[in-house]
Amino acid sequence: MTMQCFARWQEDKPSGLCFRDQTILQFGDGWDLLANLILLNPGSAVPLSEAPQNAFLESLCLPFLSNAKGAPYYRFSVDRLMRDLLGFYSSRHSGGVLKIYHLFNLKNQNSADAMMQFKANRHHVAMLTASEEIRYAGRPVVVACGKNAFADETLTQALRQYIAFAEPKQLATLSKVGDHLFSLTAAHPDDQGLLESYHPSYTFKYGNRTAFSF
Repeated sequence: MTMQCFARWQEDKPSGLCFRDQTILQFGDGWDLLANLILLNPGSAVPLSEAPQNAFLESLCLPFLSNAKGAPYYRFSVDRLMRDLLGFYSSRHSGGVLKIYHLFNLKNQNSADAMMQFKANRHHVAMLTASEEIRYAGRPVVVACGKNAFADETLTQALRQYIAFAEPKQLATLSKVGDHLFSLTAAHPDDQGLLESYHPSYTFKYGNRTAFSF
């Protein structure tokens, strides 16, 4: 299965922080959007070259493409979590795109360390995704950011914003449905406008299985 990744990338050299957002995962021959995923923060994937891919992506006229900040898109490596997600969706689809949003855009594959870095740099201009850059294009929105979404009020508010931008019928969550079994299931926000979920870095490992329920 052919797969590729594109995303925007910013490096803050004085602080040593790197930010990735607007991540596009594509596999097979299709470019139709299959789902939007709300995860915690970017992991280990890094740019493969310094050649911007904006012109190529804009030529595809993708309704979910955002470049309001003017930051360049690059071709990226595909990390383990991305491969797991693409493998999961390829069990149902011959090709298409997954659009990944994050509660915060700081690159760090160690979630505990990433949370500490986030709290120390929460006001960085590149840390959060602006509301005008959320483009679900009418496709499912899968909340899969895990329990860390509730460890900080800024992240909880970011999750609430992502959920509020979705139509109720679009929403799904990555939930536990059995012993070592997790599933994408249709979901409805609670009275706080929130959803609890598991992160795929857990549900695809440790002897767990992940399936579709809708």
